[in-house]
Amino acid sequence: MGSECGPGGSQSRAVWCAHVEGWTTLATNCLQSTRPANQQSCFRVCDWHKDLYDWRRGEWNQCVPISLRTGRTGVCLQGEEGIQTRGVNCALRADGSAADDSICEYFEPKPRQEQACLIPCPQDCVVTEFTPWTTCSKTCGLGLQNRVRSIVAPPLFGGLSCPNLTEFQTCAPRTCEGRETVFNLRVGGWSERRKGKERKGNRDPEMRELIKNKRNRIRLTRLEDDLWDIEVGFQSRQVVCVHRNRMSCISQCPHWSLPETYQSCLMPKDCVVSEWSKWGSCSKTCSDSSVPQGTRSRSRQLVRLPTGGGSECPDLEESQTCEPEGNGVPPCAVYAWRSTEWSECRVDALLSQQDRRRGNQTGLCGGGVQSREVYCVQTNAELLSYINNSTAKQASQPIDVRLCKGTSPSKTQLCHIPCPVECELSPWGAWGLCTFENCEERVVKKGFKFRRRTITNDPTGGEGNCPHLVEAIPCDDPSCFTWQVIKLEECIPEEEMDCGEGTQIPQVRCINSEGSEVEKEMCADAVYPAPVPCMVPCPKDCALSLWTEWSTCSQTCSSKTAEGKQMRTRAILAYNAGEGGSGCPNTSALQEVRNCNEHPCIVYHWQTGPWGQCVEDTTTSTLNTSSSVDKSTCTMGVQTRKIICVKVNVGQVPPKK
Repeated sequence: MGSECGPGGSQSRAVWCAHVEGWTTLATNCLQSTRPANQQSCFRVCDWHKDLYDWRRGEWNQCVPISLRTGRTGVCLQGEEGIQTRGVNCALRADGSAADDSICEYFEPKPRQEQACLIPCPQDCVVTEFTPWTTCSKTCGLGLQNRVRSIVAPPLFGGLSCPNLTEFQTCAPRTCEGRETVFNLRVGGWSERRKGKERKGNRDPEMRELIKNKRNRIRLTRLEDDLWDIEVGFQSRQVVCVHRNRMSCISQCPHWSLPETYQSCLMPKDCVVSEWSKWGSCSKTCSDSSVPQGTRSRSRQLVRLPTGGGSECPDLEESQTCEPEGNGVPPCAVYAWRSTEWSECRVDALLSQQDRRRGNQTGLCGGGVQSREVYCVQTNAELLSYINNSTAKQASQPIDVRLCKGTSPSKTQLCHIPCPVECELSPWGAWGLCTFENCEERVVKKGFKFRRRTITNDPTGGEGNCPHLVEAIPCDDPSCFTWQVIKLEECIPEEEMDCGEGTQIPQVRCINSEGSEVEKEMCADAVYPAPVPCMVPCPKDCALSLWTEWSTCSQTCSSKTAEGKQMRTRAILAYNAGEGGSGCPNTSALQEVRNCNEHPCIVYHWQTGPWGQCVEDTTTSTLNTSSSVDKSTCTMGVQTRKIICVKVNVGQVPPKK
C-alpha cells in the first residue's frame, strides 16, 4: 500500500528548447545551466488520506488599509476599507507537520487567505477655546501673561495629535520711568474712630483746597426703624509727598493721585437681642425607646442690628432632644417593608417582540427575570393592641408606602434557568480480545469482541439520556485469557556485534476478558508474543527518530467500500558520516501505513427504554402487614423497562445476537 499511496512517487515532463518566435530548435542553443528540471518527487493522494491531513488556519492579522496598496486616498465618512490576511497550509493531523498543499486541495479547496475589514475613521484631537489672558505679571515694565485650554476628546485611530494647551505673550501695563518715580506719596494708616464731625487740622490753604476737592462727601440717611441706631464719626491719616533725596511740599505730587486724609465712618455698636422664649412642644408624639428622640425649639427676637464692625448677632433659635411627657401617650408606630415570594423565572420577558413571535417559548432557558410584590406594614404589636382597643379599627386599613423609611426592596431580579446539558462521550476504546460471552460456560465456538466508551459530561436527567456505552461484534476462536505486552526491553544486537540488527524481548502479563491481570498459567493456551526485530544504530549510520504513535484509525469497521487505515512517520536526525555507515532511506521509507479495524461493520449493542411506573411487588407484599387499621402501610415496589438488541445501521434484531 505504501508504494501505491503517499510519498516516494515521481512526476516527469517534457522540456525542450524553443525560439522566441515559438518554433523548436536544438537543445544546444539554450543555456544548459538554466534548463528546468524534467522530473520531481510527488505525493500520491488516496481517499483514506482525508482522515490524516487537513488545512491548518492561522489567526487573522491586523486590518491594513486598501489605500496602502492602491495609493488612492479619500475623505473618510464612516470607516476606511481594509484587508486582513492569514496563513493557511496543509498539515499532518498527527503532529501538525507541514505537507504539500496539493494533498489537502484534493479533498477541499484551500480556505481563503484574505478578507475585507473596516477601519474606523481617524478622530482628531478636540480642545476647548482659550481662557481669557491672565493679569500681567508686572505692574510696570515688561511682564508675561498666559491663557490655557483643555482637551475635550483625545485623538483616536491615527487622528491629529492635540495642539499646545498653554500660550504665553509679553505685556507692558506702563513704563516704570517718569515723574512718579521722582515724587512718591507716603500714606499712613487710618486712626481710631472718633465721635464728632471731620476736622480739617492745621494745614496750609493749598492743602485744604486739595482735600476739599478730592474728598467724597457721603451723606448717610438715618433710618426711622429702631433696629438701626447709627452714629457717624470720623477717621484721619497722614499723607506726605517725599522726594528721592528730601522732603517736599505735597503740591509736588500729582493731584490725581492725592488720597483723602479724613473720612466719615460709623461708630461700632454691637448686636442686641431679646430674652429666650419658652420651649415649644416635642416633635415626638409617641412612646417607644427604640424610636429616635424628638426635638423641641425656642427663639428670641432681634432688638438692634450691629453697625460699624460691632459684634455679630448670636443664633436666634436653638433646639434640643426631647421625649413626650404626660399620661396617655400612645406607643409609636413601627413600619417595615414586606414582600411576597419571588415568582417563577421567566425568560420570555427579556425577549423582543420579534423573538416572541418567532420561536416556541416552552423550552426557553438562560437568563430571565423574577418579580414580587413589595408593600409597607405595621410591625409593632403594642400599637396594634392600642388601636384594636379604640373605637376606630384603623389597623385593617392599607398603609401608605411613604411611612416606611429607607429604600424599597427590589421588585424584580435577574435569574437563570439552566439549559439542558447534552451528553458528551469519550472516543471509542480499542476492540478487546475475542472472548466467550460467558467464560464459565464455553458451549458455543463463536465469541464477541467488545469496545467501550465513558461519559465525559453528565447530561440533564442522568445517564439514561446518553447513548449506549458498550458495543460488541461477533468473532471466531474466542479465548478468555491472552497475553498483553507491557513494554519492550532494550534492543540487543546479534551475537558478537556492537550495533546493527537485533531483537527486543517483550515484557508481558496475562489478562482476562475484563482486562484484569491473572495468573500466567491461565494463558497457557494463548500464543506468547514473539521478540520484535530492532536496529541498534552504528556510529556512522544514518540516524533516524523513533516511529510516532499510530494515528487514529480512519474507519471504525471495514466494508466493501470503506477500509480502515493507520499511519506513522519518522524523521532523519543525521545523515551517514563517512564510509562504512548505512545510508538514509528514501522518503517513502519514512512513512508506514497499515490496515486497522478490519472486522466487518456488524456491530451490536443493547438499547434500554425509560423505567416504567413503580407498582406493587406481589411477591413481597405478604411480608409487610400491619396490625393497625388506621395506620397506612408501605410495600415494596418494582419498575420495569424495555431492553432490545440493536444492530448498527440496521435496527432491532433477536436478543441472541
